[in-house]
Amino acid sequence: LKFSASRAWESKQCAAVMRLGAFLAWCAFGDTMQARPEMGGDIGVFKKTDKPLTIQAWSSLPPHEKHGVEPPYKPPADRIYNTKAGPVEGKINVHIVPHSHDDTGWQVTVDQYFFNEVYYVVDTVVERLRDDPNRRFMFVEIAFFARWWDEQPDWKRNVTRTLVEEGRLEFINGGWCMHDEASPHYVEMVDQTTRGHQFLLKNFGEHAIPRGTWQIDPFGHSSTNAWLLSAEAGMQSLFWGRTDFQDFNVRKEQKRLEWIWQGSQSMGSSSRVFAGELYGTGGGGYSSWFDFDNSNNQVQDNPERHDYNVDQYVDQFIQHAMAQAADTQTDHQLWASGTDFNYQNAEHWYHNLDKLIHYVNQNGTVNAFYSTPTVYTAQKYKANEEWEVRQDDIFPLADAAHNYWTGYFTSRPTLKRQVRAASNFLNAARQLEVLSGVTKKDVDAPTTRPSPVVGDSWTDSLEGTIGVATHHDGMSGTERQDVSNDYAQRISESHNEVEVGVALSLKKLAGIDADLKHCNCNTAGNCLNMSVCAFTVSQEEFSVAAWNPLGQKTVSVARLPVVGSSWGVTGPDGQAVASQVIAIDNRTYELPLLYINYYNLSDKEVEEQKAALANKATHILTFSM
Repeated sequence: LKFSASRAWESKQCAAVMRLGAFLAWCAFGDTMQARPEMGGDIGVFKKTDKPLTIQAWSSLPPHEKHGVEPPYKPPADRIYNTKAGPVEGKINVHIVPHSHDDTGWQVTVDQYFFNEVYYVVDTVVERLRDDPNRRFMFVEIAFFARWWDEQPDWKRNVTRTLVEEGRLEFINGGWCMHDEASPHYVEMVDQTTRGHQFLLKNFGEHAIPRGTWQIDPFGHSSTNAWLLSAEAGMQSLFWGRTDFQDFNVRKEQKRLEWIWQGSQSMGSSSRVFAGELYGTGGGGYSSWFDFDNSNNQVQDNPERHDYNVDQYVDQFIQHAMAQAADTQTDHQLWASGTDFNYQNAEHWYHNLDKLIHYVNQNGTVNAFYSTPTVYTAQKYKANEEWEVRQDDIFPLADAAHNYWTGYFTSRPTLKRQVRAASNFLNAARQLEVLSGVTKKDVDAPTTRPSPVVGDSWTDSLEGTIGVATHHDGMSGTERQDVSNDYAQRISESHNEVEVGVALSLKKLAGIDADLKHCNCNTAGNCLNMSVCAFTVSQEEFSVAAWNPLGQKTVSVARLPVVGSSWGVTGPDGQAVASQVIAIDNRTYELPLLYINYYNLSDKEVEEQKAALANKATHILTFSM
């Protein structure tokens, strides 16, 4: 027989020879391993690897060379991997930080993400942390964690409290979401962060309050966030993933990816926080070169089975650690181990990370251990080195030439306006609630689908629905349309409860006997944006009560839909107030009719819909208050 260099042909010839009963030894020797691809090649174990091996992979050795040669790494006899490790002076220290980046709405809504994915992240992580006291995990988005918490029995809540007390489960950021840094007002950023921290304080105590800021995915970063939501909020660190590609490349070469950020020039050194760009991979730069969420990527350390690759993983680990060390100030480096919605089966991650830590430390070239941003930052402080001080913003974000993330500054303007208007209303409602003493029981108008409860206020749900909309894929505008609609619906539903509370509070404070009505865009037939108000068009005379939430006098213009042109306005002292009555134009009349869904409607049903949605007002009464 003639033997071709083609492996496919050679395999066929081997089968033919075996059937003839000849050259059986050659077939067993020549085909069993030689025809298999090497690890890291065709089967794609190291899909993210860009470094060639510096070793001879044990699995690639011909069988006769393996005979009598021990593999470089073998599992411990008891199959318990040694993950008990920590910082070692004089070595490259790799802080492995397990995390999952969980968007509170993006491709699907916050509840859909929770029930389909994030529930299993938290649930399986808690179970796997119980297995090994050395394991760590950090969690950010409390809007998700609160949903999971609400569904747990007492025994699992107690287990989770223990994990938090021992520092094995650490909350970073701890806001209701990971807010955008360009679209929200700073009040909304403070509110959503405070809400998350209040939940943690209520359920876990002070040791659960975050000590670091983790803004890995927002599309640019503001100095306001650096001082107000980091330094002034008691945070010791601020890390992110997305940053300008040119800035990253320059800083990487100069070991300047981390610095001291003084976000406020006027406040000086009190506004300083340790900050830095993650030395990561992936679209946002907040993951590492390995990915154990994919079942195809596993650390295989059993030499008696195919695809043994632990020696290759250790080699890659050391190479990546040494490369990062060359671009990092101090001997400590952070590896963000995870990415979007990872750890839904946490065993995949921890089983492989356990092996990596065990074998890398057995090799001894570098030191690896489970860590958190808080532990990592403590080592940076301990190094007692001098750091660059920055005061500027990190805007705009560019991830390639001519690729600037600036469109979201203005996209989805209606959602941006709704968040701002609802936030203003929430602040006024809080003042009225405190001054009037009106309680949630007094209001008795609970939101049908409320935000997970944090406080006992009738403003609690609106606070949560606004908070989740400040997410960096929320009011920024990068989400799908149906997700944007979901944010708007949640705010509107919670808004109604607060309207009842505001009416009761104003009524009590002003000593008014009559019930107060609202005109807004949260109830059909009451949208001032379209000059529609069911209450004012049904009255021949009415009074207006207004609340000024500011700390100084202000003047606002009221525009109220009415029927007829013969209207006058008098002030609280009985004196006439200058006013104007303006006829409504045809385009304004058309706006409510845009909500008609004509599908499968008969002509009669269409007319009924038009009559139901028609604006009954004829004019707009305008005056100053």
